[in-house]
Amino acid sequence: MVRSPETTPETCMTSTQQLALPNEKFRLQEINMPEELAASLAGRTVTVDVFPEEPPMALRLDLDDPPAGLPMLVDDDGIAWNDYWPVRVLYTDASGRAWRLPRHWLSGGVSSVIEASRYEVTHESSWLESWCPPTWWNLCDINIPDKAASEGEGIGDIKVSVAPGDVARAYWKDPSGKVWRIPHDWRRRRIKLPACEVLLGNSLPQDIADEFCGRIVAVNYHPGSLCCLRDGYRVRDGRGGRWPVRAVDCAVVGFGNEMERYA
Repeated sequence: MVRSPETTPETCMTSTQQLALPNEKFRLQEINMPEELAASLAGRTVTVDVFPEEPPMALRLDLDDPPAGLPMLVDDDGIAWNDYWPVRVLYTDASGRAWRLPRHWLSGGVSSVIEASRYEVTHESSWLESWCPPTWWNLCDINIPDKAASEGEGIGDIKVSVAPGDVARAYWKDPSGKVWRIPHDWRRRRIKLPACEVLLGNSLPQDIADEFCGRIVAVNYHPGSLCCLRDGYRVRDGRGGRWPVRAVDCAVVGFGNEMERYA
C-alpha cells in the first residue's frame, strides 16, 4: 500500500508482534486458510504485522495510487483521505502470501467452544439456515475478498454441516457462487433471557422486562466483530427497540432458526 509522500504512517507506525495462534486447526480453516496451512500453523506462535486503528481523515492518501481494498474519502478539494480503518493483523506465509487474522485474536483470543454448537449425531448431515453477516471489515478479516464482502450485506442463507463429535461447520456462498467458510459461532444463536429483576438490572424498562423474562429468543452475534457487543447481546422487542443484555446473564440453548423472535 502506498501513501502520499507527505504521510507514510504504515512505514512508521506498523508494529511487528508475536501472536499465538489457536490450537484447533478448524479455527484457522474458519478464516479460510487451506487445510495443509492450517494444520501446519495450529498452536504455533507466529510473527504478524499489526496496522493501527485510524479515525476518518487522519491520513492523506495518494489518489493516483489508492490503498488496495481499503475505503477512502475524497474531500471537496479533491484530496484523498482514509475512511475509518480498524486494527488489521496480517500474517505472511512462506510463499509470501499475506493472510488476514481476526483482530480480536491479539487481545481476547478466540471464543470458547459452546457446547450447544456440538451436535450429538450418528451420521453427517447438513441444512440451510438464515444468517445476518457482520461488517465488511469482519468478512475481510476471514480472508473473504473485499468485493465479495461488500456484496454480502443483508440477511442470507448459510449451509451448516455436522458430523459426530464435531463442531458444526458453516459455509456462505457469495453472489458469484464461491463458497467461503465462516466461524461456527457467527451463526444465529438462541438464548434464554434471565428473570425479570435481572433484565431490570440490564436497564430494560419494566414492561419489556415483564414481557421477555425467561423467554427464548434468537439473536445475531458475531464474537470479536466490530458490529456486536463485546460481552452481550442486543435483543429486539418487535417494536423497533434494541436492548443490550449481558451475555453472562443469558444461557445459550442452541443455534439456528428455531426462535420466537429475530434479533
